[in-house]
Amino acid sequence: MTNSETLPNHIALIGCGFTGTSAFYQLVDRYPVSEITIYEASGVFGPGLPYKADECKDYLLNNTNDTLCLTPDNKRAFINWLKTNPKLPDGIELPAIEDRGNIPRIFYGYFLEDVFRTTLTNASIKNIKVNLISEEVSDISESDGKVIIKSKSGQVEADKVILTTGHCPNKDWYESPPEGSKALYFPDHVNETSLDKVPLDASCYVLGASLSAFDVVGRFFSESTGAKFIRKENGELEFVAGPNKREIILCSRSGRLKKMKSRKTKDISRQHFTVEYLSSLEHSGHLTLEDIAKAIRKDCELNNGNTPWAEIIEPYKGCETIEEFNSRAFELLTKDLETAINGTERNILVDVFGDAGLEIWDIFAARLVSQEEEKRFRKSYETATLTYEASCPILTAERLLALHRAGRLRMIKGVKEVTYNHNDDSYHIIHDYGEDKASVLINTTGSVDRNVESEHQPQLIRTMVQKGLMKSYSCSGDKMPGADVDMENFLLTGSKNIHLASMLLWGPGFYTSGAIIMATIVDRILKSLFNK
Repeated sequence: MTNSETLPNHIALIGCGFTGTSAFYQLVDRYPVSEITIYEASGVFGPGLPYKADECKDYLLNNTNDTLCLTPDNKRAFINWLKTNPKLPDGIELPAIEDRGNIPRIFYGYFLEDVFRTTLTNASIKNIKVNLISEEVSDISESDGKVIIKSKSGQVEADKVILTTGHCPNKDWYESPPEGSKALYFPDHVNETSLDKVPLDASCYVLGASLSAFDVVGRFFSESTGAKFIRKENGELEFVAGPNKREIILCSRSGRLKKMKSRKTKDISRQHFTVEYLSSLEHSGHLTLEDIAKAIRKDCELNNGNTPWAEIIEPYKGCETIEEFNSRAFELLTKDLETAINGTERNILVDVFGDAGLEIWDIFAARLVSQEEEKRFRKSYETATLTYEASCPILTAERLLALHRAGRLRMIKGVKEVTYNHNDDSYHIIHDYGEDKASVLINTTGSVDRNVESEHQPQLIRTMVQKGLMKSYSCSGDKMPGADVDMENFLLTGSKNIHLASMLLWGPGFYTSGAIIMATIVDRILKSLFNK
């Protein structure tokens, strides 16, 4: 431990959604800080964009209730809170709670608000001064070992800053229809109330086949539309349309649907897909992606996983028509669901990747593959990996399958181009099997802009780039998404006192949307600041 005089007394957090709340809680709970300044432009401290109280009630948490946390050493924080029957706003009731279930995401927002309130109380008890500033930070600079933060009302001087800004700005890749058009285009689905006004007889094309796309599917067939899902005697979910005549077409590049976690938890033994094992391999230079794939296979075999590798690598081999592709896609979904629900076998790659979530981060941090191999992964394999790492709730998958059986859900694969055509007032979608025309288009492709040098970035990021406090992540001279950081402590390259804990880490690192990932990043930053 260094002399206490060198430890930070005043830490500023910029942004206060989940990651900022986690940082606030961990600071107050565990560290000898004397002052904390928190900036949150929305003025609502705690829930952040995805978990706001006015978000669509049909959007479910993608992580199971028993894995949502604030600190890496207690994954059950959220489920424990739910079981205390917490006080909720008038008119809001808790749904049925299951450890491996997925409830509406607004309830995680209520949890984060509660955590924020109690952490403020704990800070008062510990005599920690907390400054809450409901403004956007416009400028930041470093001088004499301090960080100067400017916003509309003035400036604050802090010892250290953690950027916990969360969601990156959206970059709209597609043209909006002109005024008077009958076509409908929605560039985003988060906090978008106008989605509920889509006609009940519309054919809705959804760009993407990710968890965000599944949110929209659930919303378009929610009970508020007159539709419902009922459980038959054989346990199968059945769709009952009511007045809802909508059809959904998921438009995907890869055509891969998300896998799902097993309903019953099972222990995983990993001996090969680890930093320690991969680092020990004798190899000239760096590992190849094939070396890592072999390690994953060994752990699948170690856990007696039945893994059809040919199907994983090329799930749609031999599908020459769009009908054959759809048949195969939902055949695979049916099989994955049966495995997840019945528990006689296991979706082994979901289990392995779920268990190795933090290890994957450390594999990236250790730079075990060359930069050329990393670029190959980003281009060709990252989407497939996220099929298993960012898995789907079982209930959501059951609803997708029920809708497909009812003729209300289909897919197109290999989307190459999407353009608005003024002549026929529709969007033309070119894909592997031809061309579709859409009058209703919803973009859920996660078109967030992680290019730190983009003009779409907020003023703070643009200013930091101009001053050299933030730089683009680079691979073999090519600028990549995300910001360049020291992967040990997440200190921004070009800065001495500014650490990063946001989606801009999805570039030098891996998937950043898991609570445990971001809570661990915060934990590592704070340990580095306080020499633990």
